This record gives sequence, structure tokens and C-alpha cells, in this order.
Amino acid sequence: MPTRVLNILAVDDTPQNLLALQGLLDLPETRLLSAESGPAALEMLLRNDDIALALLDVQMPGMDGYALAELMRGTERTRHVPIIFLTANGPEEQRRFRGYEAGAVDFLIKPLDPLVLRSKVQVFVDLYRQRLQLAQRVDELERMRRLNTTMLAALSNDLRTPLAALTLNAELLLRRGDQAGARIKAATVVLARQVEHLLNLGGEPCARLQPQLAEQALAALVQQRLAAPANQELLGGSVACNAEGDDRVRVDAELLGRAIDDLLLQAATHANQGPVRVRIDGLGPQAVLLEVAFDAPLPTAAREHLLDSGLELPQRVAHAHGGTLIARSKEREGTRFEMMLPRGAG
Repeated sequence: MPTRVLNILAVDDTPQNLLALQGLLDLPETRLLSAESGPAALEMLLRNDDIALALLDVQMPGMDGYALAELMRGTERTRHVPIIFLTANGPEEQRRFRGYEAGAVDFLIKPLDPLVLRSKVQVFVDLYRQRLQLAQRVDELERMRRLNTTMLAALSNDLRTPLAALTLNAELLLRRGDQAGARIKAATVVLARQVEHLLNLGGEPCARLQPQLAEQALAALVQQRLAAPANQELLGGSVACNAEGDDRVRVDAELLGRAIDDLLLQAATHANQGPVRVRIDGLGPQAVLLEVAFDAPLPTAAREHLLDSGLELPQRVAHAHGGTLIARSKEREGTRFEMMLPRGAG
């Protein structure tokens, strides 16, 4: 892909000065736009994009450099263009103050030092090019996010139809007294929750989550989620929950409830039918710890998946509350998901 040519605007009422700047600023992938007055410069700014830098002579008849800079700062199209003032007068403090007030980033005193001029101009050209690259990267990521959301939505829709059929067949088996129906139903609950997890991965990024904070007893919220029918079928009602200390936090109960559901889902999926434990530690003065643990270590593939993206929903919820989520798994210690929530979520 060819490199975009960036423009440098030079404004000076003396044609010889513009010719000198043309020779000094013959930089790769740049073009010098010359204007001999403030109005001519404004016209060039309207006709040209990718202005990386403006070099403005201070003393010009009619519209001087300060007035031109103020007009540039007052227009959305040009307000972010860096300005370097060129002046033949000494750098008196009052003059420099007015220049910085008008939006200058630097002053250069005539006669210009070619090395200083080229180095300063090159810095702003490089910064502008990096800003363009960053904007392009952000656009690419946003396009990929929208595509990912669309694909996940289509995938989840394709999965829901066979899941509904499995659930119906499980109910029919239960009505006939076949206990295999209970196992099939529990498996469909796990699969359905994984489908919802896929959809959540394609949802709004963490920066856009806006928790509606209210004081909440964390132990009560955990008990509420454990009592939910889907979690009862998933975990079999055998989860031990212990709380100590002051468990009050300011959180969004709905968002945090979704995160707790997801942690319980991951625990039920990887605990190998072993017991799942929930612990709430409210002994700290600044934060409360929520821990979901089980004895089985995570297999290598599952550990890599969870550390990469498998815990994205609870991580986003924790970060939106100003907290953290850490996953730990060792052969002799089992697996723990630790969510730390500040008492006054930020």
C-alpha cells in the first residue's frame, strides 16, 4: 500500500522566504503548500486534507500570523493542526505568550537554522503519520468487531434449534421415568449457557459498560444466583458458600450476577463432577474478594482458552467496576477464579 503524501502549509508574505522553505523542506512523502497571505492560507486549508503542520510568519500585512492561527483554532477542520511561528524579531516573553495563546507549539527565529527546522518538521510529520495509522487500526478493529458480532449471532441461532430439540427429548424421557433425561437436560443447560457466553463475547466492550451502582450484600447476590433454576440444574445444588467479614459493595447487581453465572458455568464445566466452593472475603478495608474454586486442575487446552478469552465476560464486568479477575490452576491446589471488587466501585 503506497504511503500517503502529507501536506505542510507555509505562509509568508515574502516569496523568497517561501522558495527557501521549499528547498529546505524537501522531505520524503511530503508536499509544501505555499501561501503569501492569511486569506490564501485559509483557502488552501479548505481545499487540502492531511495537513501535518503549519509554518506561519508572524508579521504579515492584513491578517498576521496570530490572527490566522486563531481562525484555524476556531474551525473544527483545522483546530488540531500543529502551528510553528516564524518570526524575525527576538523572542520577547509577551510575544511568545500571545503566540502560545493563539495555539502555537513552537517559535523559530529567522534566519532559520536548516537542521533545526527540518528536525522539528520531521517530528510533526512522523506524529501525524502515526496518528493516521492508529486511526486506520481502530477502524479495522471496529470492522472486525462488527463482523465477529454478526458471526456469533448467526452461530448462536444455529445452535439454539438443536438445543431446543434436545431439551424437549430430555423432558419426554423424564416423563417416562428415564433418569437419562436428567443428564441430557443438564448437558443442554451447559451448552445453552455457552451459547449465551458466545453472544456476550460479541457485546459492547468494557469501556462502554456503564454499571448502575447500588450497595449490595455480595453473599446475598451469590445465594440468589445459586438458587436460580439454571444454576441448580447445572450444579445440582451442591455448592458450598462461605462468607466472612463485611461483604457490602457498590455494584451493578445485574451485571455482576451475569459474571457470577459465568464463573459458576466454567466451574461446573471443568470440575469433573467434583464439588464447587464459593468464598466471600470481606475482611479487607478497601475491597471484597469473591472466589469460585474446585479441586480439579484445568487441562492445558482449557487453561489456555480461559486465560485467553474464556473469562472475557466476568473480566469485563470486573474491570467496569474498577476491579480485577484472576484465574489460578495448579495440579495439587485445584482451580480458583478470584474476583476483587473495590467497596466503592470506580
